[in-house]
This record gives sequence, structure tokens and C-alpha cells, in this order.
Amino acid sequence: MAYLFLILTLLFLSVKGYCGKKTSTDLRQPTDPMLFNLLRMLFCVVIGLALILIEGAGEYLAIEAGLLWITLGAGVANVAFLVGWILAVRRIPLVTMDVSLTIGSLLPAVLCLILFDEAISVPKMIGFGLILLATVILSGYGRSAGKRAGFLGIALAVMATLGEGISSFCQQLYKQYYTVDGTRFHGVSYPNSVFQLYTYVFAGTILLLLFIGVALNRYKKQEKMPKTQYVKGLFSSCKRPLPYIVVMAICLFTANYLQTAATTVYGMPSQVLYPVIKGGCLVTVNLTAMLFFNEKPTWRSVAGSAVALGGSVLMSVL
Repeated sequence: MAYLFLILTLLFLSVKGYCGKKTSTDLRQPTDPMLFNLLRMLFCVVIGLALILIEGAGEYLAIEAGLLWITLGAGVANVAFLVGWILAVRRIPLVTMDVSLTIGSLLPAVLCLILFDEAISVPKMIGFGLILLATVILSGYGRSAGKRAGFLGIALAVMATLGEGISSFCQQLYKQYYTVDGTRFHGVSYPNSVFQLYTYVFAGTILLLLFIGVALNRYKKQEKMPKTQYVKGLFSSCKRPLPYIVVMAICLFTANYLQTAATTVYGMPSQVLYPVIKGGCLVTVNLTAMLFFNEKPTWRSVAGSAVALGGSVLMSVL
């Protein structure tokens, strides 16, 4: 069942990646990255509340301080990932961006090794090495694809990579401390839906504050523009990509829910779960980039993706 969840997660992440790339082309003003992702978080909150009502889990909404901090960390990390990704993918080929996120999948595995004694075998360490090698191979793919990331593009990719890695690690903290299968469980077991809801509530709140801050700063620089006209202009660019944003919200919530269930309910270790998901995404993102975004495969993209996938498979079976 855990591997079925992995396949479904890959499917939803692939659709989300396609919609994210399409949405990135509609960014027109500095507030758009915050606004687009804020709308996505709001839709995720609605989905989370609906799921909690369906499960009858309302009694778990009053969460302990420890879980509150974990979900806050996950919310901050999600904001870093979402904003970093949507900006970076405008400067970096989709394939290269996905390999960067594959490196981020190593972060929760390493942290779990340090904090929770999740041993990493020699074959898995070799798998780590192959994934790192894939990054070296793909380091020149941006030039061959006609794109130069520049310092800003690299910084945004790093921000997105760290954000997703820390967000995944927060899933492991939730598993260890607030599910009955966690080795350090010592309190109330909270449903997956509650963990997801609070994560998106915090992420949405942070995005709202960022959106307001950037909007106010830009308004001060405008020359006597009426407030009504300015506010209307802030939301003008989200009309066209709104369907993609809705689909992305559904895919994001579902993928994270299934991913969390795979590790909390079925006990899939972090050193397998996250690298395997990212290795699979490398295959799907190559197809997506080739079929829909004219990013023709080169020897670098094919070889780098194959090496990263091989590393992921090695980690999952040995």
C-alpha cells in the first residue's frame, strides 16, 4: 500500500509541476508570487477543513504546543519552497529545478539519521552519491537549454530546495512525536488531516503578511494612484491562472497527505520515501518538459536524470 501511495503522489506532483510552470508565466508584478501561493494555501485550508469534518476529527483541532511549533516550521518551509520554486522555474529549466529538489530530499534522511538513529546502509550511501553526481552532470543543462540561472536563480533554487527538505523533515517530526507508530510518541495521536490543516494555515498567514508588506511598499512608490485602482490592479493578474492554482492546491494537498500517510501509517523510512519520490519525479518532469514546454532533452538531462533515478532505486531496494 505504501508504494501505491508513492505512485499516486508522483502522479499528483507531476500535475502540480505542470500547472506550476504554466502559472509562473503569468507573474507580472512583485506581489504575484505571494498572491498566487496565498490563493493556493486558502484552497488547501478549505480542503483540510472539509476533510476534518468528513473524518469527524474536530476534537483534535486544539493541538499541543509541540505540534504547533512543528506545523509552524512546516508552514515557513512551505512558503520558502513555494515562492522560491515559482520564481526559480522562470530562470532555470524544469528538469534542472527538479534535480535541485532531489538534493533537498536528502536533508530529512540525514536529519533523521542524526536525531532518530535511522541507519543508512552502504548501498543507500552509494545512492546518495549517485544523486549528487546527477547534480554535477546537470549543472550545465541550463546553458544547453538556452537559460542562464545567474546568482538570483541559484539562490531561489537553494531556497526552494531547503524549504522542501525542511518541510519533509517536519513530517518526520510529526510522525515521531504525534502518531502512535512514532518511537518517541508520548501524548495524543493527531490525524494527518489536522497536521496538514495547521501547516497550510501557517503558510497562508505568512504569505498574507508578505503580500501585504510588498503591496504597501509598492504603493508608497506609486505617484498618486487611487487606492481602489491600485488594489484592483494587485488582483488583476490572478484571473487567468486561477484554474491552474485550484488544480495545484488539490494536487499539493493530496500529494502531501499521501506522502505523510506513507511514512506515518505504513512506516516507510525517510531515507527511502523522499529520494524515491524525487527520483520518480525526475522521469515525469523530463516528459513534461519535453512534451509541453519545448525543453528538448540533451545528453546531460537524460544522463543526469538516469543517474539520479538509479540512485533513488538503489536506496529503495537495498
